[in-house]
This record gives sequence, C-alpha cells and structure tokens, in this order.
Amino acid sequence: MATPIRVGVLFFVLLVAANVKATPEFHLRNEVSLNGFGGIPFCADLDADGDTDVLWLQSPGLFHSRVFDRPPWNESITEDDRRHFLLTATDANGNVMWRLGTPWRGERPFVTHGAERALDVADLDGDGELEVVCVRRSEILVIDGRSGKIEHSVKSENDTVQIIRVARTGSSPERWTILAKNSERTDVPSQYANPAWFYDVDLKLLKKFGYLGAGHAPLVTDLDEDGLDEFIIGFNLVDHKLRTVWSFQPTIPKEWDAYQMHVDHIDVGRVGGVKVVGFAASDTAYLLRASDGKLLWKRRGEHPQHCRVGRFHPEMDDGQLFVHNKRADLQLFDASGTELWRVTPPQNFPLGQAAPCKRRKFHVFDPTTELKAHGANETSLLIFTDAGWPYVLDGRGKRVAEFSHTPNAAQDWGEVPGRPDDYGYGYYARIEDFDADGDIEVLLNDRRFAWFYEISSPVE
Repeated sequence: MATPIRVGVLFFVLLVAANVKATPEFHLRNEVSLNGFGGIPFCADLDADGDTDVLWLQSPGLFHSRVFDRPPWNESITEDDRRHFLLTATDANGNVMWRLGTPWRGERPFVTHGAERALDVADLDGDGELEVVCVRRSEILVIDGRSGKIEHSVKSENDTVQIIRVARTGSSPERWTILAKNSERTDVPSQYANPAWFYDVDLKLLKKFGYLGAGHAPLVTDLDEDGLDEFIIGFNLVDHKLRTVWSFQPTIPKEWDAYQMHVDHIDVGRVGGVKVVGFAASDTAYLLRASDGKLLWKRRGEHPQHCRVGRFHPEMDDGQLFVHNKRADLQLFDASGTELWRVTPPQNFPLGQAAPCKRRKFHVFDPTTELKAHGANETSLLIFTDAGWPYVLDGRGKRVAEFSHTPNAAQDWGEVPGRPDDYGYGYYARIEDFDADGDIEVLLNDRRFAWFYEISSPVE
C-alpha cells in the first residue's frame, strides 16, 4: 500500500508534468533578411490569397512634428529624420510586393517614436480588398493594399497627428470612420495628446474634439457586441455616431493634470463576470465597468504603462488585470483588485548587451503580445519584449518558454543619441497565420531581420 508521502510525491510529479506539457514550444521556421526596409510590422492579407503579409513602417513618428523642433530634441533629431518615410509591403518570406518612400541613407539608424499606432487596415470601400490608412508626416493617406497606390490623401490640420484607428460604424460595407489623433505634445489651447479628428472613408472631416486623458493608445472595439465599433479615447467611451457615452473623471477637476494623468494603454475583457475596461494611466491602474464607466477599483503603481485584461492565472477561472510598470515590475490583479503577484522581469541579452542598452532600459510601445489559450488550463501566455530578446511569461509571472536565436539576433551598432529602442535596439512580436495552414505563428523582428516560429502545443 502506497504511503501518504509517496502519493503526495506522485501527485506533485504529475502536477509538474502537466504544467510542463501545458507550455508550448517555439520552433524557428525561417529567418528573413529585411534588406533595409525593416521597421514596425503591421500584419494583413494584402493580396487576398489567404496568408498573412507584412507592412513594414519606417517613420519618425511624433518626432516629425514642429513641437519637437526645439531643445533638447533638435540637438539630435535631424531634418532627414523628420522627413524620412518608407512603407514596404512583403509576403512572409520577405518578397517585396510594393513600397512607398525611400530607404534610409543616414550613417546612424533613423529615429522613430510612437509610430506603432500610425497605421491601420480595413476594406473601406467594400470591394473585398484592403486599404491601408497611415500617417506620412503631416498627411493622412488611404492606400490600395494590393498595389500600394495612394487612393486618397489629406493634409492634417496640424502636424501633431500621429495615431490612426479605423472603426466599423455602419451596416453598409463602406461605412467606416477613421480616427486620427495627436499622440503627445500639442498646440495651445488643446490639452496633452489632443485633439482627435474623425474622417469618413474619403477623408472628409466629420468631427474634431478633445477628450479627457486622451493619451497614446485609443482602442477601437465592439464593446456592446452590436456589430458596430466604439472608440475608447482616454477615459471616454465614444459610440459609432461619435457621441460620448461616458467619461470617467479620475480626480476632482481642480487636481486634473493632463500631462501627468493621461492614459498610456487600454484593454477590454471580462472580469468578475462583466465586461470591463482596464486602463494603465500615470501612477494608477483602473478597472471600469464597460457599460457605464463605473469604477470597480484602482491601484497605485510605480508607473502603470501597459495592461492586459484576460484569463492568465491557471488556478483561477475568472479574468484578471495584468499591469506592466514602465521599466519596472509586472503585476497581476484578480477581479477584486487583490495583487496576486509582482515580479521584476529579467533582462535577456543572450548574445551580449550593447552599451546603449546598459545605459538605459527598454521602454517599448507594446511590451507584451497575448498568446491566447496556449497556457495551462487554456489560459493566455504573454510574449514579453521589454527586456531584450523576447521570452514567454505565464499567468504566475514565470518565464516558461524561450525563442531560439541565430547570430543575426545580436544587436550592437554603437551609441545612439536617445532611447535605444527609438534607434532600432529591441524587438517586435506579432501573432498571425502567416502561411494559411490554419495555425498561428509568431513573428519576431528588428529592423534587419525577421524570425518566424511555429508553435508546438503539447496535449495536457
């Protein structure tokens, strides 16, 4: 007869084995040279052949604006930096489909900041093929996704426009609304990260407005599940008719500071059985009820910069709020706002760390990419990119999976005059079905190379 100790040991071994089996493995399928056109990746099936193509954007982002043509930025950001723009469409093997703009010819890497939100894709005219909407300096462009031909363009009201989001706002195929928004500093009398401009598909201006806490990352989502999209801009929910449904006031008006209290990131999901909106904003993470903007709870942090709403912890059936603090700790909160864990993510430079990355930690725009239903008990995993070469975290905050690397993953092009991730240090992660086989793959890239990984999900 087995002793209780042996039974306990056996149970522990089985539990550990189950957890190991629940972690997928990532197998490098292909390494692709980006031949000077590499940049921020945006994924879409541009030629309607069933597999996913990639748009590679090189843009100064918000640094093209005249509001940055002053000290200290004008000491390092050149006129060539401000003018640079290159958008290249390729398939997943790096074969160029079209390009708009010219490659960078400078001696040091070009600078970019905030351009991760400068492009969106949709079938605007209902013809079954995609259009690309993007910012090119002070212009908003609508581009044919198959050919790269510019279909429409408009000069923006001022050169602070940086963010593009496209929303389905009507029942007919062509009924879309384009949100264009400032990302950061602005002109008086607008507050920080304002205003927002709304356009129709022909780039006719529909509305201009300023929103409380507008921030860097407006979200477009069908929040009420009626088939039409809403906009979450800062602490505000805006419906498909561009009416404000609710606004959340994080502090009393006389204490409001638009620069300090703006929203850095937004996510939606279900927590506690209800649809919620999570905010990472300044020194606080907020969880609000989606239907009416009622505050469920808030938690102070070092600097909540990024958040995810999802089911991460394998021992909990309900959803949680994941928070990434700027260049600092990661946290997970349960439905009631109880902190389940807090970890300091380890840096990861397996091929050596360049001097600029030792001088200043990364602060990338999208530090996590959610890999849904690939963790234990079909929980989500997070691909983490804010610590060097990406790795995978589970819902307990543990580093559970790695990506193999080639010698080309090494990064060292010397000193740069600003944040290392603004000058090409660091990596991006995307999840798509790149080969139309019905299974998703992972894309990791920097400006020089892209690496595609198959996911092997073991059976529990």
